[in-house]
Order: sequence, then structure tokens, then C-alpha cells
Amino acid sequence: MTFLYQSLVLIISFSLIYAFQDASLFVYTIPVIGLLVLVYLILFARQKNFSFLTSGGGLLQIFTLNTLVLLLIFSTDGFNSPIFFLLYFLSFGIAFAFNPASILVYIVGVILVFLPIALKDNVTDNFIKLGVLALVSPLAFFFAQMYQKTEEQEEKIEEIKERAQDAASTITSDVEKLLGNEKEILKEEDMEKLNEILEEAEDLRQEAK
Repeated sequence: MTFLYQSLVLIISFSLIYAFQDASLFVYTIPVIGLLVLVYLILFARQKNFSFLTSGGGLLQIFTLNTLVLLLIFSTDGFNSPIFFLLYFLSFGIAFAFNPASILVYIVGVILVFLPIALKDNVTDNFIKLGVLALVSPLAFFFAQMYQKTEEQEEKIEEIKERAQDAASTITSDVEKLLGNEKEILKEEDMEKLNEILEEAEDLRQEAK
């Protein structure tokens, strides 16, 4: 379901951009850009790590950034825009923040919204730029997949460490209770073994940190 929601957010964003190519809505581009900048700054300020995009990034954050970048590009001469290159970085950002497979939705969306103006002037140059973007997308997909797998492995390692610490704490607590309650009737050999267990449990706890 997450992938479907993420895809829907991208589709809505591209649909909005496509609508703004209509002359009747183009006059509202600047106010909408200003509003999107404000929204994104608020979302950015609320993040603890102040990162451009976060893994598993919020739907509103991605929607705002994608719509904002595309509106800025269209309002600054489309393919000739000095910030057209941001689409390449955005493809990586979306692949890392969303499900990597969502990059396919992103690339198709970009091609569809730029296709009407790509066929007007400098057709060859325009299609080269779109082609480069399409070639970049598999790299974004594979890098994002590798990154997410690494994150999952790190989470599993942390979970194992926590379980090991909990187990060591439980063993230590049980042995200390046994030593306290049964100290008088325990043999010296048993006492030594229990103390060895305590030492091993403490070593396990330290290694799991």
C-alpha cells in the first residue's frame, strides 16, 4: 500500500504541473511557488536532522518539493532553465526517500509533462535531456535499493544487540538473586560457576553495546 500512496502523490503532483501549463492557470504560478516554498520551509524546519530528503520521507514533503522544482523549471524557460539539472538530483532523492520502484512513476511523469514543449523547439536537444534523465533512473533505483538493504541490515543488527543486552541483564539478575537467596547452601564449586556466568553475561552486555 505504501508504494501505491507514494505513486499517487507523484501522479497528483505531475497532474498539477500539467494543469499549470494551461495559459489560464499560468498566471498563478508565482503565488503557488511562494506558497510551496513556505510549506517546504516549514516541513524542513520540523525535521530533526535538517536533511534535504529523508529515507522514507513524508508524502507531503515529496509532493511539495517535486511540484516546486517543476514549477520553477517551467517558469524559467523549461528545457533551457538553468535549474533543469535539479531533476537529476530529484530522481535520486525520490528513489531514496520513497520505494525505489517509484522512480519509474517519476520518470514517466517527467516525460509526459515535458513532452508537449519537447516537440516544439530544439527537439533533438530536448529528447537528449529526457534520455539522460531516463538513463539516470536505473542508477537511482539500484543505489536506493542498496541503501535501503543496508539500513535494514543495520536495524536487524541493532535489534540483535538489544536482545543480547536484555538476555544478559536477565541472566545477571537471576544469578544475583540466586546468590543472594541460596548463598549459604551453595557449594564453593557452584559459587565459582555462578560467578563465571555473571562475568560472561557482563562480557556479552559490553560486546552488544
